[in-house]
Amino acid sequence: MSLLTQPYVTVPEFRAAPTWLDTRNLIEGGADAQQDAELGNVLLRASAWANSECGQRLGAHQVVERVRVEPDPGGWVSIHASVQPVRQVTGVEYGTPGALTALDDLSGVWIEDAVQIVVSLGTVAFPGLEFGSAPRAAATHVQLDYVAGHTATKLASPSAAGAATLTVADPTGIYPGDVLRLWDPGAEEAVTVAAGYAPGTAAVGLASPTIAAHAAGCGVSGLEADVHQAVILKAVSMLLREPTAASGDWPEAPYGPTAEASRRRTRMGELSAEACALLRPFRRVR
Repeated sequence: MSLLTQPYVTVPEFRAAPTWLDTRNLIEGGADAQQDAELGNVLLRASAWANSECGQRLGAHQVVERVRVEPDPGGWVSIHASVQPVRQVTGVEYGTPGALTALDDLSGVWIEDAVQIVVSLGTVAFPGLEFGSAPRAAATHVQLDYVAGHTATKLASPSAAGAATLTVADPTGIYPGDVLRLWDPGAEEAVTVAAGYAPGTAAVGLASPTIAAHAAGCGVSGLEADVHQAVILKAVSMLLREPTAASGDWPEAPYGPTAEASRRRTRMGELSAEACALLRPFRRVR
């Protein structure tokens, strides 16, 4: 699994969520920038945990997968992608290790249910005619390059209200017609990517203008809201601490700043279990 460098939930988004936690004192005596950075680290760890829980990276990224398959008599192969959902196949090479041939025309590549990649490698030569069952094609090595996962990026520059284009930090996984959510506390909105957008371009044209203004760093995501909530719950569980003489703050909160436990369960465990349940639909399909 590739290294995750940006969390799925931004610091402002987490602070806007009703967690009842004080995140301005994570580092005793630290400046605001240090508190923000440490909260970002916690969110990154919670996001990485979500990836591990699902058995795959949820955010959009480039995948290189190598398999050995046997083409059917027509030269077709069907490969179950190890990371889902598959958004686009960007390269196919086949042959033997060290002598792979690139498939120049990818227009015939077929993606089924965002997980099965079907591609023709051309006519397959068979050995001499034999009686009995049809001969099988020799196994061939295939390298697939594809984009999988959901958009998980942020704005690279501010955007004014009524903007027809958004500039993102990482355009991986953005395609025409995609609906993306701008996770901007107090100004959240969903936008649709324009039909003429060229994938891979940082300037993302929109089908209709934005409603509100958004600052640089605003989260731009194609991930379901349940994934965001799971990351928030896991981050809260990671921030809980053991009871102290001063505990008991915010007694009205459903979960406060302590990890006070009974003999059977802990608040940390309950939050993690809820996060796991939210992530269940996003687990890797093998």
